[in-house]
Amino acid sequence: MKKRRKNLHAVALGRLGGLVRSEDKRRANRENGRKGGLVKSHKKRIAARRNAQRPRPARRRKKG
Repeated sequence: MKKRRKNLHAVALGRLGGLVRSEDKRRANRENGRKGGLVKSHKKRIAARRNAQRPRPARRRKKG
């Protein structure tokens, strides 16, 4: 089977898009982080839903 070469222009364009940190991407990252990534079991699914609904406490800043 012959291997196809990637279109270098498309690769560069995708890399540029991946580097952008838009508000939509930040929001999606937060939501996915609350879900805990890949869900494997029923218990995890229930805990993920509970964590997604619960507001996160504010982080405390270190002095010094």
